[in-house]
Amino acid sequence: MGKEGQPSVWDIRQLATVHGILPLGSTFVHETAPLTKSILIAGPPGCGKKMIVSAICNEVGANLFDLSCANISGKYPGKSGLNMLIHMVFKIAELYQPSG
Repeated sequence: MGKEGQPSVWDIRQLATVHGILPLGSTFVHETAPLTKSILIAGPPGCGKKMIVSAICNEVGANLFDLSCANISGKYPGKSGLNMLIHMVFKIAELYQPSG
């Protein structure tokens, strides 16, 4: 069947701008455009997913929480520790908006 090719750099830049930067960076767009609650960025290792997220957060002045395994491994042991971590992240993100 019809396989789609890989998106170009221009495609990725346009989608990141339209769905990530404009709704957070412009009050007018935020109030009039449909609400985008989340964006899924998928791809193989080393293709620039973290760089796109960092660029969006930097462009709109958002806080970025890096909750990768390398950063939190062993620091919050057990189910209660993980629940506490998630609770703290959501509380801080709520206080210091916009956050990602």
